[in-house]
Amino acid sequence: MSATEVLHVEGLTKIYGRELKIGNKWAFGRKVTGTEEVTFNVRKGEIFGFLGPNGSGKTTTIRSILDYLRIQSGIITIFDLDHHRDALAIRERIGYVPEDLALYENFTGDELLEYFHKFRPVDREFLNKLKSIFRVDLTLKIKVLSSGNRQQVGLIAALASKPDLLILDEPTSGLDPLMTAYSHKLLKQLKKEGITTFLSSHDLAEVQTVCDRIGIIKEGKMILVEKVEDLRSKFLQHVKIKFASSTIPTEEEFKELDSVISVEKTNETTFTLKIKGDVNELLKLLTKYQIERLTIEEATLEEIFLQYYE
Repeated sequence: MSATEVLHVEGLTKIYGRELKIGNKWAFGRKVTGTEEVTFNVRKGEIFGFLGPNGSGKTTTIRSILDYLRIQSGIITIFDLDHHRDALAIRERIGYVPEDLALYENFTGDELLEYFHKFRPVDREFLNKLKSIFRVDLTLKIKVLSSGNRQQVGLIAALASKPDLLILDEPTSGLDPLMTAYSHKLLKQLKKEGITTFLSSHDLAEVQTVCDRIGIIKEGKMILVEKVEDLRSKFLQHVKIKFASSTIPTEEEFKELDSVISVEKTNETTFTLKIKGDVNELLKLLTKYQIERLTIEEATLEEIFLQYYE
């Protein structure tokens, strides 16, 4: 494990169920692979986004990291400690918000926070700041709060101790846009203080807004780990070209280029192209013509994500 790594996952394999053999035939049961040889790391002070659709292995990976599931094989270390052998020491330094957040319903928000904070030190000044940022009424019992307000209580509880590592599974689920924006701002502030965040989310705009690197998991296998900025530059780009004269290339000339995915002529002098990969081939063609305007927009994270799942 590198000195810059907070979380190291190598060869993580988790299989659910089992099959029973009678004679030479498998007769009963069923084995389902949750994750297979999943490998990645999360570096100190970064926000790492973890992406994948339902059933892809995201939750299995998170629960394995937290030692809520017993894995068949692989290595998981957190703070250079073994995730299973040193689980208690690790949990003292982690803030966790699960996707299926469950809270004691007969406690008020304030009572719940005080109860949680008996188990770990709290930064009181930061706790007061969190209470001023989030809108939830902490004097009310949990059972009368909306799902969005419960989520705010969970976030306050996870953040208040300023843990070394935050593991957040759909943390802004149910929050309104303003509270979501406040949450993103908080994560960026904590990053500046050296706090590391592992963020699992279905919200691609959220990941694109706050994350430094992302990992994409598909059918239990890690298919990509990349910086967000590098990922966007390597994939689909939108190019709009307006020519300065009536002398223009044909659509067929554009389509002959290996990098061009599609071509649309929007008017007599304007084309919209989708390209993938190196833009230099296109630029070489355009040097033969007079250009009035050329714009190149990188693909959104959502477009990139869909390319992997189509």
